Formats: sequence, C-alpha cells, structure tokens
Amino acid sequence: MQAYQSNKINSLQVYRGVAAILVVLFHITNYSRENLNYNFLGGMFSFGYVGVDFFFVLSGFIILYNHAKDLGKRQSISRYATKRLIRIYPIYWMITVTKLIAIIIIPSIAKPHEQELSTILNSLLLFPQINLPIIGAAWTLSYEMLFYVLFGFAILFGWRWGLSLAGIWSVAMLGYALRGFIGISVPDHYLITFFLNERNLEFIFGCVSAYIVANCKLKHSIPVALTGGILFVLAGQFIMKAGNVISYTLLFGIPSLLLVTGSASLELEKAISLPKFLILLGDASYSIYLTHATFVNIFSLVIGRSTVLGPFFITLAITVGAILGGTAVHLFLERPLLSILRTWTIQKRKQARPAVI
Repeated sequence: MQAYQSNKINSLQVYRGVAAILVVLFHITNYSRENLNYNFLGGMFSFGYVGVDFFFVLSGFIILYNHAKDLGKRQSISRYATKRLIRIYPIYWMITVTKLIAIIIIPSIAKPHEQELSTILNSLLLFPQINLPIIGAAWTLSYEMLFYVLFGFAILFGWRWGLSLAGIWSVAMLGYALRGFIGISVPDHYLITFFLNERNLEFIFGCVSAYIVANCKLKHSIPVALTGGILFVLAGQFIMKAGNVISYTLLFGIPSLLLVTGSASLELEKAISLPKFLILLGDASYSIYLTHATFVNIFSLVIGRSTVLGPFFITLAITVGAILGGTAVHLFLERPLLSILRTWTIQKRKQARPAVI
C-alpha cells in the first residue's frame, strides 16, 4: 500500500518555480498599474496570486509522499518536526529581521500595524493574525504550519487517526464554506476563518494526489496533467472577467490536483529531461516568494522613474530583477544555511544514538 519513494520529482520542482513567478507577476502587474499607469502584458497575470493554491496542493503532496512511511511511528516525529522547522523558519526569520531593521532605520516604510509588538511576535512565529505579517506573502506560511502540525499528529497516532482527522476537518471546512446556503450561523472571528478556510482542503488534495501516485498506476498521466493545466489557466481567466472567486478550492485546487498527479505519475514512469535553470527556479521558489516584494521596491527606486525606458521595459526589468534577486538569496543564503543546519541535525542525531557494546 505504501509504495512511496523519496526521490525528487523535477517536474513538480519546476512547477514550484512557475507558481512563485505567477505570484511575482501578480504583484508586478499591480505595481505597474498603480505607479506607471500601465497594464503590464495586458493584465494577463492579474490572477497570479492563485499560485498559492498550487503551493498548498504541492505541499500536501510532498509531505505525504516523503513521510507516509513515518505515519504511526512516534520515534519519527522529532526528525519530521526538525526537517519542517529548518525548511521554513531560518531563512524566513533572516528576511523578516532584515525588514524589521529597515523599519527601525526608516519608520516611514512601515504600515501602522507592522510596528506593533503583537504583529512582530505573531509574524516571527507564523501564528495566525488579523493583519498581514511583516513579510506580507508569509500569510500563507501560517496555513502551511497548521497543516504540518496536524500531519504531525498523524505521525504520532497513525493512518487511521490521520484519515479521521482529515475527514472531520474536511467536513467542517465544507460546512463553513456552505454556511450561507445551509443556514448555519458561525461567529465572525479570524481564528475560525483561519482553521476553516476552504483553502486548507488543498493540502488534503495534495495528500490524495500523493496516495494516487504511490499506489495507482495511471494509464493516462499526460491527459490528466494537461487537463489540470488547462483548467487552471481557464479558471484564472474566468476570475479576471468575473471579478470574484466562487471557490479557490474548486477553481484552482482541483486543477492543481490533476496537474500534480498527472505530472508526478508521468515522471515516475519515464525519465523527463528538464532545463537546469527551470529546476533552479523551483529550488529558489521559497526565497523568490519571500523576497520578491522587497526586490520590487528596490528596483523600482533604481529604475522605476527612468525617462529612457518605457513602462513595459521598466516593469520587465523590475520583474527580472525580483526573480534574480530571490534566486541569489537562495544560492548565497538559503542553500548554504540549509546545508549547515541539515549537517548539524544529522550530527546531533548520531550523537544521540546509544553506543553499541
């Protein structure tokens, strides 16, 4: 039943890069409209913020795919928690602290809530809060950490407990999403919204995808992946024209499920050669995601008021600068930091093992 593997699936890594760049293009489109009175690329990436929906599905896939063997093995919880904490917090803290230092030096760049102690502490811990965290894009990481914690309970108590928790959580989220139709009154509180946000279902979708890939041999992986990709793009065009989102999970979660399932199944069946620079962008996606807004601000100050370049080339240059800046952070900060921390944790684990007599 658990035919899971731990090898890296490069196509999904490439998709991580694409999703991060979608978010960059969303923010750069808004920048161009607000500051240059220009609709970058005709506004075709106005829906780019839904790259986070793909991230959620992919996160669910990666966690179950890599840790299914740990479910029910309580001795694995320490290793699991260490890997997750190292992956998320150190580089995030460095970037957040850098912005806090900038706020201290230039208070005018901060929003009012960013100078409040509660916002700073909640941001550093990735606790849910009413306002956006210090690094605005990090609001998604609070949902990520919630999923990690709940998956940790599945490691402690096993498959059956994990499935029960996923089922109860899913029913609660569906009930909350449909509360207006079924006449349920729910208090308006940000923590309730956080725990029952329908986007949390996308993590479960990712787990479903991992289970399918590991245990079912898809005969039509290419059509499944293509269908997911096409539906994702069509949903993006729909919300651009409709102006509102009926359901993120319905419009983007399901297509992401199909895209991830089809692509992962295809790559496990046959080797797929992908350009190294695309894989690099996938590897750098976390740094790009966290830092792109900062680099957009920096490069807009440098070239945003250029009288030589037109608005298209200004926007394009800022976009490229933000992506390259995030990639540089990955290469020269995130990757070395992860290497050091992973080596350190491996050494600590070896030292903790009892000596064999």
